[in-house]
Amino acid sequence: MKIYSVKISNVSQYELNKLCFLIDLEKKFKIKKFINQKDKIRTLIGEILIRTIIVEKLKIDNKCIRFSKNEYGKPYLKDYPNFNFNISHSGEYVLCVVDNKPVGIDIEEIKYIEYEEIAKRFFTAREFDYIVNQELCFQLNSFYEIWTLKESYIKCLGQGLSIPLKSFSIELEKYENMKMLINTKYKEYTLKLFDINLGYKIAVCSLNKKISNNIIQVDQNSLVSKFYRFNFD
Repeated sequence: MKIYSVKISNVSQYELNKLCFLIDLEKKFKIKKFINQKDKIRTLIGEILIRTIIVEKLKIDNKCIRFSKNEYGKPYLKDYPNFNFNISHSGEYVLCVVDNKPVGIDIEEIKYIEYEEIAKRFFTAREFDYIVNQELCFQLNSFYEIWTLKESYIKCLGQGLSIPLKSFSIELEKYENMKMLINTKYKEYTLKLFDINLGYKIAVCSLNKKISNNIIQVDQNSLVSKFYRFNFD
């Protein structure tokens, strides 16, 4: 397993248009539909990141990369069943995880929200109690821990929001002691939390027994330069 992180910086409209010629039409149209420039940049950098990883690891030319989606919309690399990946982005960061088994990753920028109301609506009673029984200053942080862990699990399964968030429960006591409870039975998924920045929470869920302890930091400018080289050298 490898986990990658890119802290985004500005990309000019000219550069963005140029890079979009090097990705598939579906993703290009998706980027063009965004109004917010940061949404465009995050999506573009996520696409360039996974394409660069594929070129390096699998020695596939960028123009030959073909993605498809399962029935729930989770993308995968066609003809490479042992190459699994997942991308998430929020705020200033884009993250990608690759593994030989299904994997999910979620990053959320920590913002003040009415977390109690959200937790009541979408979390199990166990999870809600875990949050509100913390000291007040820790409750928002605990909410985001549960939220990212649940999202990473859903993304790992690749079934999207067809899985109700209340249909499973995260039991979180310590980083080393996280369990997935589904229909009163514990399931063998590996979960891990990361703090890449004090203002963010990251969670990874894997079918493998071990999750990497390291997040590989990738410089955006270096990534873009490498991607150009792959296409024009």
